[in-house]
Order: sequence, then structure tokens, then C-alpha cells
Amino acid sequence: MKVAIIGSGAYGSYIAHVLAEKNPTAEIHIYEVGNSSIKNESQIGYLSNILGAPYHALSKGRFFGYGGATVKWGGQLFTFSHNDFTYSSSFLQGIVALNEKYKRRVLSRFKLINEDEEKHLTDQLFLKTGIWLGYFDRNLFNYFKIKRKKQVVLYPSSRIIKLLFKNQHVIGFEYIHKGNLKTAGDYDHYFLTAGAFESGRILLKSGIVSNGHLLFSDHLSQRAFKIKSGTKIGKTDFSFKVKGTSLITKRMIGEIDSVSFYAHPIFNSEFPFFQNLKKFLFGRHFSMQLITEIVKDIPACMTFTWNILVKKRLHVYKNEWYLQIDMENPVNSGKITISKDKDMFEENGLDIDFTIGEHTDSLFAKAKDVVKDYLDEYNVKYEIVNEATNVEKYEDTYHPFGIYSDFSSIEDYFARFSNLLIISTGILPRAGGINSTCAMFPIIEEYVENYLK
Repeated sequence: MKVAIIGSGAYGSYIAHVLAEKNPTAEIHIYEVGNSSIKNESQIGYLSNILGAPYHALSKGRFFGYGGATVKWGGQLFTFSHNDFTYSSSFLQGIVALNEKYKRRVLSRFKLINEDEEKHLTDQLFLKTGIWLGYFDRNLFNYFKIKRKKQVVLYPSSRIIKLLFKNQHVIGFEYIHKGNLKTAGDYDHYFLTAGAFESGRILLKSGIVSNGHLLFSDHLSQRAFKIKSGTKIGKTDFSFKVKGTSLITKRMIGEIDSVSFYAHPIFNSEFPFFQNLKKFLFGRHFSMQLITEIVKDIPACMTFTWNILVKKRLHVYKNEWYLQIDMENPVNSGKITISKDKDMFEENGLDIDFTIGEHTDSLFAKAKDVVKDYLDEYNVKYEIVNEATNVEKYEDTYHPFGIYSDFSSIEDYFARFSNLLIISTGILPRAGGINSTCAMFPIIEEYVENYLK
């Protein structure tokens, strides 16, 4: 079997690992626009024009090269369950079923276990536990040792232009390498894993989207409450626990008018040491001034380190923290079209029109009331924070969905194309109340296990 994977980010790396494990004789060819040097959108040469709300998560939140955005953003591993959606389509029901079926297997690939059961806090909120990957385990290309696999052949600096179809069967694709237009084909199977928006651009360029545009949506954010009475609410402690190099997190999830939201802790946003450490570790920011500031905070550093190493929990500065509410922008709030403007490859970029729905303020107000009732029930001391709706917090709230998701069932999704599987959060009809990256891994497991012949 000969397979082409387009993109070496989270999903391309995961697919290559699972395929190599399942079929050691498979030839796995990975085409990647970047290489071992990770670049952002402008550095790699892509172009996206933001026409509506300031949806700069698209340009600031995605990265290219071996490992893709996993090199920068580790993300939390969450999966869907039957608690996540009050109403769901047949397709979404199939996704949830696969998430529940393969959750343990997926986590085991990261040497993790999550046995915490979801529980209802109120009739409108339930508690979900997630795991933040350890800092050194986040680059999935490196974590799964993709470059070392003998059956993997890498094609770096290869920008895919479009897929070539014969009916619903892929016969190859066009790509640019070192300024030259080339064609590749003769593969038994193809996986399109170039990221939600770039995969959408490729599908538009390939001519299989009849109306010339794709719809999408994403999460919106509001910092809602400042908690001043510690991390425990009732019997639930929301402080991050430490296990190895991973953080165990908790969040509250609810639904308002068929729109999911989640309330999650923001710790140490006013803790200078922690913020400087984040700049150094995640922002790859290095300067003598930054190092000096970290050194000045050595006493705070000792407290921080003591909590991590001995108490196995994240230190919370002044024992105060924020609850942020993230909410699905209602479906079809954004539109993707091919731009007339050219990128550095002399290819058409994307025009992104993102709209914050007119009922968004009302939805956030209802969600805040639900969370407020829960806080009041346990006499939590808090201040209400009146923050405007935000689409800029791209580190944690960049979860595009609904881009290419018009499937009647999970079987329809797997069979839409005879030899192509599109893997991105864009195929999800809802993002729910989770960081949705991990929700796609069970779908890969099912496809390789039962559909890939």
C-alpha cells in the first residue's frame, strides 16, 4: 500500500504513526510546505485577508513545518462524550461514539490515562477533565519519531495546489517545489491534513465545492469572573494538578440555545514570574531583560517550583484567578473564499469573512448567569469582569469548525471519496466545549482500523 499524507502537523504525524504501526510494509509519503524550521503564516508565504471581525487567530495561531502548530501550542487532550451535546446530528453522534470508543487508546499513545468521570455540577453544567501534554511531548512529529520510520519518505518545501479528481476518486495532486509546478500520483490512499483553512483552500481550488465558498465558525471568549476565595468550589478543586510533565485540568461545560460554552480557569495572569516563563517557553522569546526579570522573581520561582515538585499542583498567585467563558460562535458565522490577491507562491490566498453573531452578547449573558448561579450556590467570593467578546486569544481558542462538514453520518464521511480522507477540525459540525484537536484522533483510529484496505 502506498499512501500520501498532505501536511505533517498534528494529524499528519498521528496518521503516519498509526499507519506504520498497522501496516509495517506501507509506503508513507509526507508532503509538507515547510521543513524542520517552523514558520508562521507570513514567514511561510501564505496569505489570508481578514474582512470581518478581527479573526487574527488564523494568521497568528497556525504554524508550518514538521509538527506544525504542535511545536508552538501543546493543547489539552479532550474528547467528546454523550454529555457534550443536547441535540446532535447523526454525523455528530457518530463522532461522539468514536471518541468514547477510542479515548483510552488515543491517550495511551501519549502514555496517559484519564479515568476521571464526567459529572454534573448542576442541571446545566457538567465537569470535564483534560490533560495538557507535557512541554517536551508537544511536537507530535518528533514525539512519534516520524523521521526515523523507515517506510516514511519526506517531501519538504512542497506546497500543494490542488487535488486532481476523477469523479470521487483522487488520481493525484499538483504542488510547487522550488518554484516548479509538479504532479504526484499513483497512490492508493490520500490524507488531506494541511490544517482547517489550508485544507479548505485546497478543496476550493480543486473544484469540488459547488458554490465557490465554505462556511465556518470558531470559539469566542470573554473573561467573566475574578475568583477571590481560592481554587475550590464546593467539592471540586479547579487547580491544575501535575502528573509527570503534564497538567491535569478541569472545566465546566454547558449549552445555551444549542450553543456550547465552557468556563475554564485562567491562573497566574498577574504573576510576573509565570508570565515571563510563558514568554520564554512558549513564545520562544529570549532576551537578557527577560532573563533578568525571571532572576528577580527567584523567591516567587521557589514557591512556584515547590508547588510543582512537592505538592504536584500549579501555584496560584495570591490565591486569585479568573474564569473565562469560551463559546461557540453560532454555526455558519464565517465564510471562506478564494482571494484575488496572490501569496508568495503566486497562488491565490484566502478571504476570511468572520462575523460575531447579533445574539452573541445575549448568549454570553445567559452563560454567565448559569456559571454565576453555580458560584453563588457555594458562596464563592468573586468580582464580575466586564470584558468585551474576544476573538484574539489564539493560543487556546483557535478551534475552527464547520468548514467541510455536510455529512449525513460517519459512514458518509468515510465514504464521500473513495481514496481520500480529510482530517481537520474543520470537518466537525460543532466544536462543543473542548479544545477539539484530540477529538479527531479517534476518527483516524477507526478509519485505519476498519476502512483503510
